[in-house]
Amino acid sequence: MKIEVPKKYIEKFIEKYGKNADIGRLQAAYERSLITKGEDVGVIAAQSLGEASTQLTLRTKHTAGIAALNTTSGLPRIVEIFDAKKEISTPTMNIYLKPEIEKSKQKVAEFANKIIEIKASDVITSYNISLRRKELTLFFDKEMLRSYGFTLKDIDRKLSDIKLNTSIEENRIIIKDQSADSVKKLIRLRNKIINLTLSGVKGISRVIVNETEEKKYWVMTAGSNLKDILKMDEVDQSRTMSNNIIETAEVLGIEIARNLIIKETLETLENVGLVVDIRHIMLIADAMCFSGEVKGVNRYGITGESSSILARASFEVPLKHLINASLEHDIDEFKYVANNIISNQVAPVGTGSVKLISLDYGRKDEGKPEGKNKEK
Repeated sequence: MKIEVPKKYIEKFIEKYGKNADIGRLQAAYERSLITKGEDVGVIAAQSLGEASTQLTLRTKHTAGIAALNTTSGLPRIVEIFDAKKEISTPTMNIYLKPEIEKSKQKVAEFANKIIEIKASDVITSYNISLRRKELTLFFDKEMLRSYGFTLKDIDRKLSDIKLNTSIEENRIIIKDQSADSVKKLIRLRNKIINLTLSGVKGISRVIVNETEEKKYWVMTAGSNLKDILKMDEVDQSRTMSNNIIETAEVLGIEIARNLIIKETLETLENVGLVVDIRHIMLIADAMCFSGEVKGVNRYGITGESSSILARASFEVPLKHLINASLEHDIDEFKYVANNIISNQVAPVGTGSVKLISLDYGRKDEGKPEGKNKEK
């Protein structure tokens, strides 16, 4: 029996390949994508990715960085993705610019220089604290100030914006804080000032201009601030992306974050020559994003929210889950694989997902069949 392809897939196929496209190709691809009812796709996906992760552990030390930026790769990157970490070790952005800008290397370089974050710490050489006078004195490198296009008056103006009492003397700025009653408070003030952004986009510490085969230029950054970058007039919002999944979900939405999980996982595996069927990764990405927010595959995310007590206990901190379930009189309905394996029962997958009934027919004298139902 021929399986009918949903209409929406046919429309997308024709839209992509034209009206004369071979629908037979779509039919064959659709039939290959279907699974048998009761197939344990979760276990298969976990096994497929788990085997690849083992290979990542073995191969990570042979993997080089990307371009001139140090980026997290191999197993550490896979852990970052599936744990849905908010703070990743090497956030980066690929920034693509509008057509009228991306063909000019000079314009792209100017844009790249404009977005690099310059902090007060980049131009401060030393500092001095006087608790008796309740003063913090900052010493600046005038040559460095000049190279960044700043003057002491510009720095003083920035400090005045955050309501500090300042004065300029030669190559230093003196800040008075009458409320400072300890050295610790003056040090906190100093830490606040050195992290002050003077120019650029917060979080962007380094940029690299790259060229495509079509002689177009784009910018790779060390550090990520997708929200502020997308507000800039030069940026092509449809192509610019970050490798920070949580940030992407907050700025662009859950669907884009789901696609990013799939893309980053595939690229991480492919960088070391490993291939995992995309459908396994899609299944995990769907589970992580199903609730409308990105949740990690850990006890704080999708595993910790499982309705099965034994499934939660089989992952991490089992005693905690078992005690809480006892105190709250929770019931485990044994609908999942893990809890049935723990209790030595048939898991509800494959042939275990159906009940088989055999019918033994006999005949009485009057010729009517006698049926005996045996449930196995």
